[in-house]
Amino acid sequence: MKKFHKFAAILLLLPTLLLVLSACTGGKTGENDPEAGGNADAPEAKAAAITLPYYENDSKNPYFASSALNRALASLICEPLYRVDASYAAHGVLADSLSADGLTRTVTLKSATFSDGSAVTAADVVYSFEKAKASAWYGARLAPIASAAARGGSVVFTLSEAVPFAENLLTFPVVRRGSAEAAESYVTGSGAYVLTADGLSENLQKAGGALSVALLHIKNPENLKNALEIGNIDYLFTDFSDGEYTRIVAKNTFVTMNHLVYLGINHTSGALQSAAVRTAIYYAADKDAAATAGYRGTAVACGLPFHPAFCAAQSLTSGVTAADSTRADEILNRVGYNRYDKQGKRTNGQNTLQMTILVNNDNNFRLTAAYNLAENLNAVGFSVTVEGVAYEEYARRIAAGEFSLYLGETKLPENLSLSAFFTGELSVGMQAELPVFAEYAAFCRGERTAAQFSESFLDDMPFVPICYRAGMAAYTGTVQPDFSTAAYDIYGDITLWKAAE
Repeated sequence: MKKFHKFAAILLLLPTLLLVLSACTGGKTGENDPEAGGNADAPEAKAAAITLPYYENDSKNPYFASSALNRALASLICEPLYRVDASYAAHGVLADSLSADGLTRTVTLKSATFSDGSAVTAADVVYSFEKAKASAWYGARLAPIASAAARGGSVVFTLSEAVPFAENLLTFPVVRRGSAEAAESYVTGSGAYVLTADGLSENLQKAGGALSVALLHIKNPENLKNALEIGNIDYLFTDFSDGEYTRIVAKNTFVTMNHLVYLGINHTSGALQSAAVRTAIYYAADKDAAATAGYRGTAVACGLPFHPAFCAAQSLTSGVTAADSTRADEILNRVGYNRYDKQGKRTNGQNTLQMTILVNNDNNFRLTAAYNLAENLNAVGFSVTVEGVAYEEYARRIAAGEFSLYLGETKLPENLSLSAFFTGELSVGMQAELPVFAEYAAFCRGERTAAQFSESFLDDMPFVPICYRAGMAAYTGTVQPDFSTAAYDIYGDITLWKAAE
């Protein structure tokens, strides 16, 4: 992945406070369990190059693991059909080619071998898909894919709806049929390592080049930061999901995630029925300040809903991130909001620009950003207050449409689909008859370009994109991680990691 200060993405930040990485057989010691990490007495064991943490009380089977930490082991022991890079372009790993026909995607497989020497077949991929589809974590990612069927050396995936870049969703771990039946199963994959009761060992079916990896059992998630700082582990990723900035004494790099922060708008609420008023909000909002001050620099501002590093949108120049109060004022004057009522609120004679930003007050980043945005809007004549409530009440009111504005965040899937806003739960309060809804559906079918959809988005302004959140990768001087992959995979391609020189 590319570094945050260059505004690129990404390491996958899974919905957890902290994630950690690094590794080899016969690992480091600390306050954690000496049973973890490989058999240091085995004659074939190698000295640890990097050390990776895991939870002993959670499954190591990727389809049963409940923690992001243990799910992340999958990329070490398994390979996917596709791996997505930092620009969200998919590259075949086990997939050789893909053909599309309506709602079907046919993936032809490469010749590959599992760690036990058996061939990777289409039946194995279908088995893995069905296990992933039934799991809580991968199931959400695979929701748009209805089924998979083996056809010779190919797998035919049938979509339940048109989605953009469907191959980006085919990142689930592929395992040998029958090896993932129970939570205690040690799955058989084709990745760089083999998972055993003793830890990790090299997959002898693969070419060399990967670092040696040790596993270290972490009993308490609160110990992860300390484990890195004292050198018991070599890599830690925190996604700041609790709304608090965590300082770690180690080398670190900020990386942008596929977590979109946005200002939701209730199109049925008074003045907000007007696309012009919604557009004035867009120009008044200082997205740069929300990212830097509100999120303390752990975000990248965006003027369009697309991820800043998205390969399909990198050539787009429309969209602004800095506040343009002059343009916002001009828009409001042009559509008749050029006077004030007796309470001093800007009005067109029928509606006033009085509204509230609903926000989850359990998240300091989001709360601070909401106050910043309210200040931006008030500077051009809106009368905006912030209402902070507990998360349960916040979620209930949004679902019920009981808001005028709200500051929200959603983790987009690995194909960066915006369908949640146009056909899903985040469409609450929006006017489905707006042209942008049809334009997005056409974009998903491949009938519109990103530029064409963006033009329609800016015309109708269904919601206001603010920023994409970032997390922080911290690591010791032992290892130089590779940041070339996208956020769905914490470790990325482990074979590209290097020992620090």
